[in-house]
Formats: sequence, structure tokens, C-alpha cells
Amino acid sequence: MSQELYSIRMRAAQGGPHESGGRHISGAERIVLEEKIPVTLEKLFLRALKHGLGRPDFINIIIEFISPEKIQKVTSLPVYTIRCRDYLEGRKLARKVLELAGIERRLIERGFNYLLEGCFDCGTNMRGAILMDVNTGCRLEPDPNRGIRASRMDYAPNLEEILSRELEKLGLNNDHVREALCLATKVAHVPGIVAELCWSDDPGYTAGYVASANLGYVRFNYLKEKDSRRGGRIFFIDPTMGKPEEIIKILEQKPCIISKLGPIYSEMTFDEFRKRLKEH
Repeated sequence: MSQELYSIRMRAAQGGPHESGGRHISGAERIVLEEKIPVTLEKLFLRALKHGLGRPDFINIIIEFISPEKIQKVTSLPVYTIRCRDYLEGRKLARKVLELAGIERRLIERGFNYLLEGCFDCGTNMRGAILMDVNTGCRLEPDPNRGIRASRMDYAPNLEEILSRELEKLGLNNDHVREALCLATKVAHVPGIVAELCWSDDPGYTAGYVASANLGYVRFNYLKEKDSRRGGRIFFIDPTMGKPEEIIKILEQKPCIISKLGPIYSEMTFDEFRKRLKEH
């Protein structure tokens, strides 16, 4: 049986391809063994076809062999969930977590404004993430409409069942959490990334998170209004610690496999979270 790994990436849009102005509907990816390719293709196709944002008329799926020597193996970030009553409190607490990551308040506000305003030129959500200079607040993506897409990451096959079992204990076993933790872990291991802020464009999903190498993957059950289709992702980067072009190259092209799971904690208050950080 072959042990070769393949990256499978899916993206779907409505109104034509993304490059031709189509509205982004869905995106997902896996890194799987060769024998898992057929079943994975079917799952990604059905996911694109039945997404809550609408039925796409453009679906693109790419299969790519991954050289073993190019794969980065990492441990997943610790998972925290900070208690909040609604999205307003969630955003207030997310700002506090970003301050713990060392980001100035004025730059945190600029980052929030970028996400709340969406894509400047098209008036909708960006297809990818915003790359923001944590020292100046300037956006650094080559194409502001497209943004940056973190890609080529997954869990090692032997971890999937274990992760699902641990998340199930806390009521967190869903695609949103599993995939966000995977992406956030890869991003946090990129030199020059200070922190990440994200909430979903899925109208039925209100949660979001802040993540960094030092803080972990910090969830909030509410970071946006229910039924809102506005969502996005921002990477706060420090160009003095990593050149933007190198950061983009790693985010989009370097394969990353989570080979070990970090701890997953029960819901806690912000003060309990801060206390736990000090203890570690």
C-alpha cells in the first residue's frame, strides 16, 4: 500500500471563477494517502455543492503530490474557549487577547476595521486573508481583492479520530473547529506571524478566534451577528521578523502536517485564560 501523500484543494464560486469576479462559496483541503483520494474527492465535491452560502456554478479541485522532505511537522496549538455573552463582548475580549500578543490598540482597531469593511473594491468578503504590518497598519497583500490563502495543511491520519474524540467531549467536534485549528497552527508556525484574527462568513456560524504561537488557538463562540455573511481573516505580521514575500510563500506553498495534538481546555473566562498563560 502506497504511503505517498497528496494535497487536494477545492474552491467553489457562484457567477463564474473567482478570477472572473465569481462570489466565493466554499473552500477546503486535505493532505491524504493515495488510496484516500477517491473518497476525499467525493466529500469535497458534495461539500461545495451543498454549502450554506449557495449552490456554486464553478468548482475547482486540484490534486498535487507532496514530496516527504518538504513537509513541516508540528504540534497543534492549545485550544481555549473564552466565555462571552454575545458578539460585542466577544470582540471586546478578542481585542484584549490581541493586546496580550503584543499588538498596539490602534493597530488592533485598524485590523478590525479592515475585516468589518470587507473587500474595498468589490464590496464583499475577500477570497483570502489580509496581511497587515503590525508596526504601521499597512496592508501588504500583492492583490487586495484576492488576499492571501494559507494552504497545504492537514492532520496526520492517525490523529483524526483522536482529535474528534477530544473535541466531542466539549461539544466542539465540527468542521469549523477542526479546520480552523489546523490552519491557525500552520500560520502560527510561520516566522514573522504575530497573530491571527478570524471569524467565519458562514451565516449559521457565529464563532471566531484569535491565534498566535505564544497564546494558542483562542475561540469565542460569538464574534459576529447571527445570519451575517460578513467574515474574514487577518494575519498580523512583523516584516522585521520575516519578509512579506517569504511569509506568503510559506503560507501558500509549504506543506504542513499536524503530527501531535496540543491540549484542549474547557470553556473559561478571560481572567482564567490570562491566569493559565502566566502559569505556563
